[in-house]
Amino acid sequence: MRRTTSHELLDDDRGTPEEIQQSLDDLWRINRWLGGVSSSVKLLEHFFDRTGPHPVRILDVGAGDARLAERLRSELLRRNIQAQFFVLDRRLTHLWNGRPSLAGVGPVVADVLALPFPDQSFEVVMCNLLFHHFSGPMAQEFLHRLAAVSSEAVLINDLERHALPYLFIRCAYPFARSRITRHDGPASVRQAYTYGELRSLVREAGFSDFDLERLPLFRLGLTLWKEPPKAKK
Repeated sequence: MRRTTSHELLDDDRGTPEEIQQSLDDLWRINRWLGGVSSSVKLLEHFFDRTGPHPVRILDVGAGDARLAERLRSELLRRNIQAQFFVLDRRLTHLWNGRPSLAGVGPVVADVLALPFPDQSFEVVMCNLLFHHFSGPMAQEFLHRLAAVSSEAVLINDLERHALPYLFIRCAYPFARSRITRHDGPASVRQAYTYGELRSLVREAGFSDFDLERLPLFRLGLTLWKEPPKAKK
């Protein structure tokens, strides 16, 4: 399947408030059951395997309605790891999604290519189902901007382009109840990267210390390291 870029409806809120909320609910359902949560937890586990457990400030970029960040914060607390989460999205309506408050995370409204933070403001910067929106030089620039505001690592969890998830999301009504999701889901798979494409892109961007792995349910996990591993005591 050749990579095909397209514009996704949710990016520009191209729908009624009810349709947008339903699409954000679809995204949480997809993250909960189809690899968003489990793959992000696996990337965080690999991060702490290398650095050792320690308190962290984590920025989740393109966070949508922040339910993934809330779940990850709970998972880390369950492992006795103190994590302060900040969630960034272009639209405040996405972050709130009709809820009165966010559980333990700080909302930030900004463009991902104009992050309003000094360099190394967070130990970890992560994003889920966002990187496939970027291509060519802009994709490389996005990686560098994420790396600039992190002091230890960038964790990226995204789709791997393949015919099976493309066919699945086209007919999986329980995960695509909104007409927005029925448009954006297949479009996301079509513009996602393969393992080889993403590895080449990261190398062309100038990164040498990184891990790239295939995760369950056609996900790719990328870790860009900012520091060498700590010596074991």
